Amino acid sequence: MSSSINTTVALTAIVGSFFGRQPIPGLLAALTTPWTLVPADNATAADVAAAAAFVEAPPSMLSGATSSTLYQFAFTGIPDSELAMIPPRFTVTNCHQSSIPIAEYVLAAALEWTVRLRTMDARLRACTWKSAPPGNNCSTAQMEHRQLSNSTIGIVGYGHIGEAIAQRAAAFGTRLIATTVDPPKTPPSPLAWIGDDSANVALFAEADFVVVCVPLLNSTRGLVNASLLAAMQPHAVLINIARGAVLVEADLYHALAAPTIGGAVLDVWWHSIFELPPGGVGPAAWPSSYRFDQLPNVLMSAHSSGMTDEAHDEAIREVAANLDNLALGRPLENVVRKGVPP
Repeated sequence: MSSSINTTVALTAIVGSFFGRQPIPGLLAALTTPWTLVPADNATAADVAAAAAFVEAPPSMLSGATSSTLYQFAFTGIPDSELAMIPPRFTVTNCHQSSIPIAEYVLAAALEWTVRLRTMDARLRACTWKSAPPGNNCSTAQMEHRQLSNSTIGIVGYGHIGEAIAQRAAAFGTRLIATTVDPPKTPPSPLAWIGDDSANVALFAEADFVVVCVPLLNSTRGLVNASLLAAMQPHAVLINIARGAVLVEADLYHALAAPTIGGAVLDVWWHSIFELPPGGVGPAAWPSSYRFDQLPNVLMSAHSSGMTDEAHDEAIREVAANLDNLALGRPLENVVRKGVPP
């Protein structure tokens, strides 16, 4: 990837959709080198063979690629199962477009759990606005919410997203702890401490909010199980913005239903939200085999914590930058796996 490519003619890239949108117009506006961008749905065998790069294209296409050595994801988290579908000769890169929106989502979830604005809103709606006797039945204001300040937030998987969460949570006066695969000897600011996976039990025991940020790898599948959940404090809340399969589905459901933990905020699921067929009924068409929707101590969203216009625009910039880097022979950014020549 260090030698430059002749850019006197347009290079070809096969481009799939991301964020539910067709990114080609935005990419063409952001590129500084000449490219022909072909929608993956319309790509011919000749297009695939001639392509210098693939962006969020179906991996099944890659068997027909003869000129490309780059596969570019438009997202951060890449499960091992998806990475395994990309032939080893491809260098795989990703984007870090969602750190800010996901961090804001996590802080919003922790604040909602603590401040309980929805509960206060519902109570006022129900007790006043009476149009007939005996009139409103509102009681005096209650001390019904707590402060996020001085709580402990534990981050499992301290990467780009974890750092963004910590930076923002520190502004609320929280204590921050984290675990990661290869922790530094000295915890980076603003962390109180950082450890490896052997410290997960301590993190789950100390934290008022446990935020799961790890990628879905063979080593992290089922990482959060009954034993870790049992270490949590009875009021503590688990926030999962990683992948559903990082948590043992049944173990989490039973901990919440019992309840032995305070609650959970779930943005990711065991059955992909994006693959559920419209009109489907029964457990096979649910995001989980368990009825998390019937539990009062759960907040849910459809894998949308990182889906913002700003994140889409950032992904466009990062993908365009890497296509330019490839064309100009510059080092690629956000390399997940280096290609191995056949």
